[in-house]
Amino acid sequence: MLVFNFTLSTLLMIVIPVILAGLLRRRFQIPWILFTIGTLTFIGSQVVHIPLNDLLTRMHILPKTGLDEPGFPLVQTALVLGLTAGLCEETARAVGFFFMKKFRGLEDGVMVGLGHGGVESMIFGGVQVAAAASSLIPMIGTDLSALKLTPEQLTMLNTQMNSMATAPFIAAFAPLLERLLAMLLHVILSVLVLQAFRRRNGWYYLVAVAYHMLVDAGAVYIMQTSGDIALVYLALVAVLLPGLVWLVLTWRKEARPTPVYPQPVRVDLGIFAAAVRKELVQQWRTRRLLVVMTVFVLFGLTSPLVAKFTPEIVKSMAGAEQFANLIPTPTPADAMTQYVKNITQFGFMLAVLMGMNAVAGEKESGTAAMILSKPMPRWAFVLSKFSAQSLVYLLAFAVAGVGAYYYTVILFGSLDALIFLDINLLLLLWLLIFVGAALLGSVIGSTVASAAGVGLGISIALLLAGSIPQVGMLMPSGLLAWASVLGANAVAAPLPAASSATGMINGGAVAAGLVLIVLCLLWSVALFERQEI
Repeated sequence: MLVFNFTLSTLLMIVIPVILAGLLRRRFQIPWILFTIGTLTFIGSQVVHIPLNDLLTRMHILPKTGLDEPGFPLVQTALVLGLTAGLCEETARAVGFFFMKKFRGLEDGVMVGLGHGGVESMIFGGVQVAAAASSLIPMIGTDLSALKLTPEQLTMLNTQMNSMATAPFIAAFAPLLERLLAMLLHVILSVLVLQAFRRRNGWYYLVAVAYHMLVDAGAVYIMQTSGDIALVYLALVAVLLPGLVWLVLTWRKEARPTPVYPQPVRVDLGIFAAAVRKELVQQWRTRRLLVVMTVFVLFGLTSPLVAKFTPEIVKSMAGAEQFANLIPTPTPADAMTQYVKNITQFGFMLAVLMGMNAVAGEKESGTAAMILSKPMPRWAFVLSKFSAQSLVYLLAFAVAGVGAYYYTVILFGSLDALIFLDINLLLLLWLLIFVGAALLGSVIGSTVASAAGVGLGISIALLLAGSIPQVGMLMPSGLLAWASVLGANAVAAPLPAASSATGMINGGAVAAGLVLIVLCLLWSVALFERQEI
């Protein structure tokens, strides 16, 4: 139940911002580009905010070892942290609105706030909660003294473990409540900053900075002094209430009238389903489905064969007999290692090659203009391509997995079916990240060649991000590392025991993978909506 609670909470922190933005868009026909601008204002603010706090720490304005470090009054530390957050984030919002001269309605400010707070919910909510929960849950009931932690760290860890054991629902969904309140704050702040441009009055910007500082500083101070999370949430609600009242009153007074209601959701879903069917038919007629299936089945079947018969092949080579004894006896782990390596190498190439032509090819040939002249929304055009490719890869993994599992059992005698299923799910998620990246490149590029370059560049950047300290294990490489560890334990134990024994349950990488896919799709739809076809 604990795992289910945290999984549901993580998924909600990722999808709720998108759902809210989608509802706002349907009601006011707001372009998705405003949501993506909100995501960029948050990311841009953190690019400045994190180094700024680090600089203030080195200048001895902020503590190095913790908020309770002697010589640093808690009030001062809380105010400085709140001020840096307010200055960086509200300035980033102001820069975004400066370049958004065509979008100055209150609903536009709400959409930007949902994007800003939404991506924060995805990253600092979903990803961090998933990473923390996947690290802590396997340690429940174990001896924590063996971890060689300081007394303070051990006390904090014990507190977290006790809260998860005694109140699993609260432990899982309290972060979700915090993210919802934070999104409300960001919506209020976005509208405040927008009012500075609508009314040409810089005081609104200064009020937004002060309001942000007050909320952050108050949360830090109350949490550090009382440690009562319920009191923190009550304080947040109390301090957000005036801003919410102001937002409602301003909305009633200045918001533009609601346009004509859009067509029913079932009609949109019907159009999207038709678009997906069209893409699947195209995948079949262009032989792309056959190519993907052939590649996956080929390497799915041959991976255990290569692992099993490599020593015999070496022995049969003239002059290489002396090296054959150096090769260890093949095991199911070797078959899984070969399977992961082959599927990821060739799957990556297929994802980029197929994805680069998805939108750019139809733009270049003029097919996109003809399709969009029908009653098909652009979001359906883009998302149907990702959905169809996802279904193709899902089918390919299913067939290749059955073949690999069968030959591994025949050649090696045993293989844990649940672990093998988890390996394939991790590989599928890993591959879909690059499908999304290639689709984004195909939207950005005006030709297939430029789309290939952009998509490949984004994909390589994601691969290289795996080498960044601290965040590398949350990148796609973290999924491959987890799949490799599971493969090494494919005959040792079921998933939880095998993974906890190696310290490789990486829920943060799974959540980060979902966030990357969602962001790639949102940016693809947003950019495609603004293009002239």
